[in-house]
Amino acid sequence: MNKALLFLLFIPLVSWGQNQVDTLDLSEYENKYELSKIINETSGVEFYNNFLYTFNDSGGKPELYKLNSSNGKIVQTIDIKEAINIDWEEITRNNDTLYIGDFGNNLGTRKDLTIYSIKIPQNNTNENISTTIINKLKFVYEDQMDFKNYGHLKTNFDCEAMIYYNNLLHLFSKRWGDNKTVHYILNPKINDSVQVAKKIESFDTECVITGADIYNKELYLVGYTKEGAAYLWKFMNFNDHHFFSGNSKKVLLGLTAAISQIEGIAVTENQIYITGEEMNYSLFKAPPILYIIDKNEL
Repeated sequence: MNKALLFLLFIPLVSWGQNQVDTLDLSEYENKYELSKIINETSGVEFYNNFLYTFNDSGGKPELYKLNSSNGKIVQTIDIKEAINIDWEEITRNNDTLYIGDFGNNLGTRKDLTIYSIKIPQNNTNENISTTIINKLKFVYEDQMDFKNYGHLKTNFDCEAMIYYNNLLHLFSKRWGDNKTVHYILNPKINDSVQVAKKIESFDTECVITGADIYNKELYLVGYTKEGAAYLWKFMNFNDHHFFSGNSKKVLLGLTAAISQIEGIAVTENQIYITGEEMNYSLFKAPPILYIIDKNEL
């Protein structure tokens, strides 16, 4: 995208909204790597033992792709037996257990929302391996009473962001209707036929949320607006698991037309890994990509 046009577009994007906004323009960021076309719809990312794990979203195979965390190259493909990829959107971890969220819900009509859990395979030599699920958690939102189809991208019960924290799974909704997010909790140890996700709090993120991670009691959310501005939110100094009770920081990452559609985030002691899925339109193209950000820059 032309830099002059990008600058003109940034002016209203930075000034809108109630929050002070910092800027880290990923279109100018050097530490970025184009991902394989095999994962052109990467929709979440998790870090473990110096590797990254990602997947494709709706319609993709029930597979995880293990990546070199230095350059995003695929080093292993993990086929998950007995799992179905209706609309995988997020991945999180507790020790060596991965939780995969099959809860993409663009129309707000789904009644089969599911979180799969697997043990991370320790086979580091074979390029293609398989594993099986250890649990399948089905759930509904406690405040969703209407499952009617009101059209594409209008529901407040979509979800693409989840973390594991203090023995609970925490979901952050993607509310197309009002650009806020609602925080729900689930207990991964309860094996009810269908568990009810309890509503805890909400926050006006001024964009739809597409990914989440937590590290050292700091919560990170990423997302974008319908106009194509991508953001990162950081929440600090919160009480217990009420993440929105403390301080927050908002960072403009750029325009999705230039940096790709931001979908996943994984945070470590020193780095923030952000993935974006391919965008392929007549006026602009952006490849699937991995950004590796030094934490000190935020």
